[in-house]
This record gives sequence, structure tokens and C-alpha cells, in this order.
Amino acid sequence: MNETIYSLTQKGISLNLNLPLQVIEEIQNLALASPCHEPNNTQCSFYASEKKQVMMQTEKPLVRGIYNPSICLEPTIKKLESDPILLAIAATYLNAEPIHQNTQLWWSFAVESTLYERRQATQRFYRGTNTPRSLTFYFYLTDVDLCSNPHVCVLESHRKKKLAYRFVKKDYSLQEISKYYGYPNITSICGKAGFGFVEDARCFHKKISPSSNDRLTLELKFAAKPRLS
Repeated sequence: MNETIYSLTQKGISLNLNLPLQVIEEIQNLALASPCHEPNNTQCSFYASEKKQVMMQTEKPLVRGIYNPSICLEPTIKKLESDPILLAIAATYLNAEPIHQNTQLWWSFAVESTLYERRQATQRFYRGTNTPRSLTFYFYLTDVDLCSNPHVCVLESHRKKKLAYRFVKKDYSLQEISKYYGYPNITSICGKAGFGFVEDARCFHKKISPSSNDRLTLELKFAAKPRLS
């Protein structure tokens, strides 16, 4: 665990987590057997296998499929919220008792787009919070390579921010981010199904639609329990 904490402290991210095969298969089966919905539109409910039919009916690209919070109450997923390894990482890094905030399971669907649209989509970076006491664990439930447009994190951006980045919450372009942090610090995170990583929520990152392969992701957020004054 020392390696994980060191990497989080220095880079804002650590990449050495993995789910057991049984857990991977159980969550995959849950996802395929449960309906998801479009972001901000719970009325548009569908199974992942029906995405093509939904796109034909709506005549628009289907970028994401988000599962209702109830799926995260299933024992296989719920158990991860109290997993001793995840809690130990969070407690050590946050230097406080970790409180589970949220769990989400979603699909990022591959969409057909022009080269210009892809370039535009990959330009924007954002951060989840400016609060120094929050962590996010991500687990891929499908194989993710560069053609799946993986999660992209800007290393060291959790502790190195110019004044504007600290007080103005907005999206930033690739040019702005690479100029300040250096292009080598912009890291694409790939991995096989079950691969996981943990990220300081202050890091700049981007989530974009896959270009050729659908991606299923599980996300768990933890924050430090507030100290009594």
C-alpha cells in the first residue's frame, strides 16, 4: 500500500488495483441484465444490447448509458464500498475516516463521428472538485485500449495549480493544460477488464466517448469524514 499512497501523493493517481474474476463477471452480467438510461433522461430506458435500436428510433448518437442507483445496492457492487483495501487506501491518503459518497455504473458507447468532432471532444479537461479530501476509485469492466478512448488524467494536477485553476471551475483546452503541466503528464489509462485505479478528485481529467469499443466503468467516491471543531 505504501507504493499506492506515494503515487497518489506525487502524481495524484495510482494504477495498481484489480478486481477478482468472479466480481468482474458478476458485474458484467448485472449490467447486461439491467436497463440503463440516457444522462438526465430516466424516461429513455434501454438495455445495452438495444443501443442500436434506440439510436435508430431517436435518430441521434447514444453517448452514455447510466444505471439507476439501485443497481449499486446489489451485493457484488455494494461490498466494494466497504472493501478493506479500498478503505485502507482512502483512510491513509485522506488521513481521516473515509465516508462513501457515491457509486455509479455506466456505459460509454462508441459513436460514429467525424475527425473534427473527435478532435473537438478530446480537447476539454475538468476537475471533479477543489476539495483536498476526496478520492475516486475507477474499475474497468471491459477491456480498454486507446481505441476505447480511455480515462485521461493530468499527473501532478492535484497539487500544482495556477491561481485561475484554483478559483475558476471550468473546462480547459488541451493547449492550456499541456502548456502548464507539460504534454508528458497527460496520461491515457488503459487496462483489461477488472483493472482499477484511484485518483485524487482534484486532478484534471477527461472522459470522452469511445471511438470503436464500448466501455463499462464502475466508479466509487470517498471523502474524508469532517473533523469536529
